[in-house]
Amino acid sequence: MIEGKQTRYDPLLIDIWSAGIVLFVMLAGYLPFCDADTAKLYKKILIGNYKTPSWVSNDAKDLL
Repeated sequence: MIEGKQTRYDPLLIDIWSAGIVLFVMLAGYLPFCDADTAKLYKKILIGNYKTPSWVSNDAKDLL
């Protein structure tokens, strides 16, 4: 949807991605993707550009 392409909606993949976002928020205390510019925000989401805080364990980073 973000890329403007018509792709088949796969609820399982969306649920897995959403669970990862929720897990990140629970571990880090903030959202993994943030930008005031919507286009830049979408680009960060599409390429998976996020940084995990130093207090998150390596095991948790691997899970994310």
